[in-house]
Amino acid sequence: MVRSGTQILSPVGIQQAGRQHAPTGRAGRGEKGLAIGLLNNSKPNVDFFLDALKKEILAQGNGYEVISVTKPRSAAPCPDIDALAKRCSFVINAVAD
Repeated sequence: MVRSGTQILSPVGIQQAGRQHAPTGRAGRGEKGLAIGLLNNSKPNVDFFLDALKKEILAQGNGYEVISVTKPRSAAPCPDIDALAKRCSFVINAVAD
């Protein structure tokens, strides 16, 4: 949707029935499978969300490795972002208050 030069993107993924999408991440494909990074921005309550997400990912039993990283301060850049990108196929950046 585009209005007045602003584009609004939906975070909801849409898949067609019967079609499987292969992961496109270039890193993190080890013997255990894909690695998923969880980036905590250090704001209040984000740890509850990421803990629940990690439990859900691991409960799926797909062999995903989950790598959790916490930024030292919410307003600061993540000092480990390059290492996280190399280790993971996907990274979920969680923001909360």
